Amino acid sequence: MVDEPPVDDRPFLPGQLLFPWESDDAPAAPKQSPPQSDSVSTATEPEPKLEPELVGEGLDAPQPPAGSDSPAGDDSAAESDATAERSKPVKKKPNKASSQTDVSQTAESAKAESTSPPPAAKVKATSKRRATKRRPKKAAKRRRASAKSTRPSPNNSQQPLKSYHDAMEYIPLKWGAQLPKVGFGFWKVDKDQTADVCRSVIEVGYRHLDCACDYGNEVEVGQGIKAAISDGLCDREDLWVTSKLWNTYHAPEHVHQACQRSLDDLGLDYLDLYLIHFPIAQRFVPFEKNYPPGWFFDPDATNPVVEEARVPMHETWQAMEELATSGLVRNIGICNFGTSQIRDLLSYARIRPAVLQVETHPYLTQEKLLRYCDQEKIAYTAFSPLGAQSYFSLGMADSSEAVMESDVVRNIATACGKSPAQVLLRWGVQRGTAVIPKTSKRERMEENINVFDFELTDEQMTAISGLNQGRRFNDPGDFGEAAFNTFLPIYE
Repeated sequence: MVDEPPVDDRPFLPGQLLFPWESDDAPAAPKQSPPQSDSVSTATEPEPKLEPELVGEGLDAPQPPAGSDSPAGDDSAAESDATAERSKPVKKKPNKASSQTDVSQTAESAKAESTSPPPAAKVKATSKRRATKRRPKKAAKRRRASAKSTRPSPNNSQQPLKSYHDAMEYIPLKWGAQLPKVGFGFWKVDKDQTADVCRSVIEVGYRHLDCACDYGNEVEVGQGIKAAISDGLCDREDLWVTSKLWNTYHAPEHVHQACQRSLDDLGLDYLDLYLIHFPIAQRFVPFEKNYPPGWFFDPDATNPVVEEARVPMHETWQAMEELATSGLVRNIGICNFGTSQIRDLLSYARIRPAVLQVETHPYLTQEKLLRYCDQEKIAYTAFSPLGAQSYFSLGMADSSEAVMESDVVRNIATACGKSPAQVLLRWGVQRGTAVIPKTSKRERMEENINVFDFELTDEQMTAISGLNQGRRFNDPGDFGEAAFNTFLPIYE
């Protein structure tokens, strides 16, 4: 009989330096008082119990070969059904500021209070890196951000800025983190526009930023983050930044190097989430030779191809776990995995994947995969929630496959007084997934994130899910031969 690796299901404790799975000898996490209510300054409430649940745009199809000019294209976002439990909205993140205790009027209680360290002091004793994960905002910071949000836009001095951040809903993850349900994907965002786009989406209210080495614009995303923080739009701990391990760095000795390179490019000390981009291991390409390396091992060869490497996934995952325990990464997960691959990974994982990111839209509802992730408490993020929109410019989809043009979607949009893109995004959010659309247009940024002020009926959800065709646009088994002279199937 093969012994299963230990899986620690002890609850995550806010402010804890070491992950619960590290060691039984790890120091006990400091105790914290319940969070203080936003509405009554002296009232205390118990911190809500976070139950992991499912999540949903933005992964990627193949990047055009280096030097080619591919239109950036605009997306707007969407996703499919779920259980009633997953559909429950998770409103604002709980405030983790320690609540004040009532002060007795007696001299004895005053003396006792003076000799007892406040809860905040206990939290300070833990690692600064861990303690700042969801550090409460100071009142001054809130006032500063509020003042910023009412300043006139540099593009239109008469129009005040509006932030949708306060309406955001979140998906609680196993170890206490909370994933914003609507994020912004940087796949195919032009490098020349990325820094401004990044600052703009943060200004609009996005806090979930989906990046990757392979997108080739992490330096510019980092510039946008720096500008937003400098302008007082947010603090680092307000953001959820995701990046991804590219295929050429699956060997254990390269995983840390790849993660550190993304951190350096983004100008960050840690990532909120680091994902294995594809379940495909390619031959290593040194940074100095080509970065990001893309799919071809040698793009200048007479007949360039994708050269695979024989790296077992369990070795790559072990290196990912080491990133998590080191503090460079807060959560780890996977992209483009199916149920069989996830089941195999769970058989040896010491740290289970927190998030799965896969293509999902009404033409590819992935209901069995979504249900399996729900069963295994793996959050689910949908990329390409608008379906074919991202793939027109790559020749990987036909205009007739635009789900936003479906009569079902357009009729529901008319009935709800919303755009087709908002209906598709709401469908994804309402079935319990996170979605990561992208666009370079300010008005669409606002449109895509503004999906929490309405709900679809059960009949509308069913009608949209009924559009499923099993149509996958981002499949290496399809695009590999045409784009990269190599057959690369990963789905059955």
